[in-house]
Amino acid sequence: MGEKLVEKLVREQYGLRVAETFRVGNYDAFSYHQHVYLIVPLSHIDDEELYELYNMSQFLLERGDPFVAVFLLTKQGNLYIEWEKRKYGILKTSYVQSERVYQVGRELARFHQKARSYPYQVSKISRIGQWKMLWEKRTDQLEGFWRGKISSQPLDSFEKMFAESFPYYMGLAENAIQYLVDTELDDEPQPIDSATVCHHRFYSDTWRSSGLVKIPTDWVFDHCSRDIAEYLRNQFFNQPETLRQDGFLLLEDYDRTTPLSSFSWRLIYSRLLLPIHYFECIEDYYLSSETDKPYYEAKLSEMLKNSSKYEGFLKSYAQLLSMRTKKIYLPAIHWL
Repeated sequence: MGEKLVEKLVREQYGLRVAETFRVGNYDAFSYHQHVYLIVPLSHIDDEELYELYNMSQFLLERGDPFVAVFLLTKQGNLYIEWEKRKYGILKTSYVQSERVYQVGRELARFHQKARSYPYQVSKISRIGQWKMLWEKRTDQLEGFWRGKISSQPLDSFEKMFAESFPYYMGLAENAIQYLVDTELDDEPQPIDSATVCHHRFYSDTWRSSGLVKIPTDWVFDHCSRDIAEYLRNQFFNQPETLRQDGFLLLEDYDRTTPLSSFSWRLIYSRLLLPIHYFECIEDYYLSSETDKPYYEAKLSEMLKNSSKYEGFLKSYAQLLSMRTKKIYLPAIHWL
């Protein structure tokens, strides 16, 4: 959106004056009366989900998290404005400080702890208790797609890699699902295992890319192990040299702030076993434009080269646990 247009829409719909726009991480932003406002695309989120996210952000702000951005309503009381068939919302925040020093494990634990007391029903953005169904559905869909591919020779180089590697990753996914089922049968959830506000994908730069502001459009309602596992997975692929130091430090800091139950430790492991990284790479390749395809091809090739290292990472997580505490028994995956 051009600056003049932003100015006009924001003045008409929100009654705010835009002196100048600037970037905060991935977003266009402007400041007005000591607050910073982010302009966030919302077309990918339906209205019911938006209302759930709106209520959550309000709740967390009231619970005293100054780094949460909240949805601003238009003069008509709407959560977004429409322009050229796209939806945009404005998020209001008091803080944009990329220099703020914080321990990510500790801050994540506190964030989850506050959000666990969220008192309202969440249906649209809830994933708690749905992992088995979602994982099975995703694995089955990809398996169907794979069967179609291998029966329709000839294959290009990406498809060859996909055709050859899929059975291995399907095996990993089946192990993850079995591990999850066993955890739910054998282990007793504790208060820390109740649903909380998590992120679709929590990475080391999730908060950093928005000026350390917590953005509601990143959120889902789920078990805390989701964020921890995805952080570790991302560290493995993007910062392997600091994985032991930073990744496992996140675990230590989190556990020191709000101690994890054995149920949580096992859910983290089951989620790490699920090869989400592989599923997403395949899906993204087929959804991407021709110009982006080489990127996903290189990514898959690198992933396949590192598969034994990833197995080593899964082993090291299990070892870390047995060293940390004798109380938690992680059933072994025998082929690892």
